[in-house]
Amino acid sequence: MTKRKTDYRYLLPAVVVVAVMTQIPFLMTLIFSTLRWNLSRPDIPRTFNGIDNFLYFLKIDNFPEFPAFYGILFQTLVITFLTLLFCSFFGFLLALLFDHTIPGINIARTLILGPFFVMSTASGVIWKTTIFNTTFGWYGVIARALGFAPVDMVSYHPLITIIALFTWQWMPFFILVLLAGLQGLDQDLLDCTRIDGVGWLQGIFRIKLPLIMNHLRVAIMLGLVFIVKEFGLILTTTAGGPGTRSYTLPYYVYMQIFSANNVGRAGALAAMTVFLTLALVRLIYRSIERRNAAYL
Repeated sequence: MTKRKTDYRYLLPAVVVVAVMTQIPFLMTLIFSTLRWNLSRPDIPRTFNGIDNFLYFLKIDNFPEFPAFYGILFQTLVITFLTLLFCSFFGFLLALLFDHTIPGINIARTLILGPFFVMSTASGVIWKTTIFNTTFGWYGVIARALGFAPVDMVSYHPLITIIALFTWQWMPFFILVLLAGLQGLDQDLLDCTRIDGVGWLQGIFRIKLPLIMNHLRVAIMLGLVFIVKEFGLILTTTAGGPGTRSYTLPYYVYMQIFSANNVGRAGALAAMTVFLTLALVRLIYRSIERRNAAYL
């Protein structure tokens, strides 16, 4: 018992630091969400507003804010779900490809992780100006060389653009986690499956994939948090446009505080975004727990 108490004492500084860095700002956000506070109207005093800031976004009869909020919520879920789907699928395929000992494989593994370490704002500017630009970008040059008129993807297909960029940036993280899972598999078990006549395709989807399913779920759980809070790519590529067609909830929070100057509504929207993210993470975590319990 004494040893266990001593161990907890070693954890106490880390717990305090994490609590100060995360929970205090969140508590301040909850406090701001209950205030009527508009920075563009300093003549109006800050007053307690209860849950009216939350109801402002949730009320159906609050036209035209009703279609804006629920449409942005739907766009956030679509972007998050499709990005997680593409990252999981292509990340698994590339992890299988990199799970081989061939010349130059270490260099290839290092290069594939490059997008994960690039700043979101920097990668957004590069993609918008040097790749997606219909006049000077690679996309426009290649399209005209093939005889096609290039379509401005950023303006006409903003959601597809955002999903593609999110997938490009976060897929290396999935590759890293899944590759770690593949390399941790028992080689003797894999050799036995080949001796028993298990084919290559069956070995992948009936042996390897079930064995690294926990790695995949953890990657999805962490990737969900990363993708939902992503902001820089949207700001530097589509800027939420055209209109609100590429808004996500974090970008909507940004617009509420820096465009509408409304601290209370921005706080309420940020709190709802956190609650939604925690609920989704909890669902994934419970699925991992149920799977682990099934094997006990």
